[in-house]
Amino acid sequence: MASVTPLPLPQPSNSVPIGRHATGALSIDLDRLLAGRLLIQGSSGAGKSRTLRRIIEEAFDYVLTIIVDPEGEFGNLATHIGATSLRACELTADGLTAASARARAHRIPLHLDLTDLDPDQRIVKAAAFFAGLIGAPREHWAHTVLVCIDEGHLLAPHHAGSARDAETRRLGVATLTDLCARGRKRGIAPIIATQRLAKLSSSVTSELQNFLVGLNVFDRDIARAADLLGFSSRDAENLRKLAPGEFYAMGPAMAPIPLLAKIDPTITEHLGATPELQAAADLDEDEAARLLDLAALREMPAGARDGALSMKGLRALDSFLIDPAAAVAAAIVAALKRIAPNATTAADLAAHLAADREQVDAALDILSALNAIDTMPRGAHRIARLHARLRAKIGDVAVVGLA
Repeated sequence: MASVTPLPLPQPSNSVPIGRHATGALSIDLDRLLAGRLLIQGSSGAGKSRTLRRIIEEAFDYVLTIIVDPEGEFGNLATHIGATSLRACELTADGLTAASARARAHRIPLHLDLTDLDPDQRIVKAAAFFAGLIGAPREHWAHTVLVCIDEGHLLAPHHAGSARDAETRRLGVATLTDLCARGRKRGIAPIIATQRLAKLSSSVTSELQNFLVGLNVFDRDIARAADLLGFSSRDAENLRKLAPGEFYAMGPAMAPIPLLAKIDPTITEHLGATPELQAAADLDEDEAARLLDLAALREMPAGARDGALSMKGLRALDSFLIDPAAAVAAAIVAALKRIAPNATTAADLAAHLAADREQVDAALDILSALNAIDTMPRGAHRIARLHARLRAKIGDVAVVGLA
């Protein structure tokens, strides 16, 4: 009996094409995506950010779209879809919560740029932004929103880097998990892209029901990806062989069983491409030292200002207490303690303390003589920070900037 090729099923009205597989087009049903969310995973170079870009280009006409951009790679896409860009480094956490809530209320597409933030602040400010989306009043839940998050492991890491940032990690994981878990009833459809499953919190991935899995090279990632797709250990080896732009698609919004698909090209150019190799500049040692301005970067030698201050014990304390710069020096130590282990400039210290630059330089000299700070000789670009000995004593102080 001759085989009969089944006719393609009609696509839902809110279905958008993103690629092609062996028997036809690969599309995403946006209505089912809202209920099931989506994970895009692939090693560096697999094409996950391009895939996220393709989905946004196709979906933004159907649903309010918000882009969360830790690496600053989606600015041109934000322009393409008419999204307002927010630079997180310029807004307070409370301001980001308010902005996301207002965008939801007025159906304004957003691009959250998280560049120029340290890892902790990136998590804190992203969590504040997500809180505004989750906390939207019930009358705004009908304003459905696609929340497209690149490099999700940076915002909800599987492990904290140290005991010091464990609390921040817990905040990021809890908020992103909450966005995924409670998003459906609140009209929120998260799409999370990540390089490595082993780096993204498992409590986040457990809330996702649709998957696009690309090239994987690490055993732990392959094992977790195979578990998501229902692959045997033999089939899992195929994940090592995928070309850039090839992904296994599975989930209620795409296909009931894994389909190998090639993602279609994007309209906008991807900004995160690896730069081409470039050789070092052809400079002699003297010219390199001049360009680096090494003379201005030398550490201030201990005891260079006043021999009396290099004395130990009570004699050194007495010399410090009667020095005219002692009051400013104490204020500088307090300021540097607040931002440890970071450094700051003498100019910023002068502005922060409302002191003139000469007073600050004199105080930095005395602190250097006492081995209380690391600094450089006087100059336009002088910087200072607490000595490592003191930093070790205040290791639990949060990293912040001077007010």
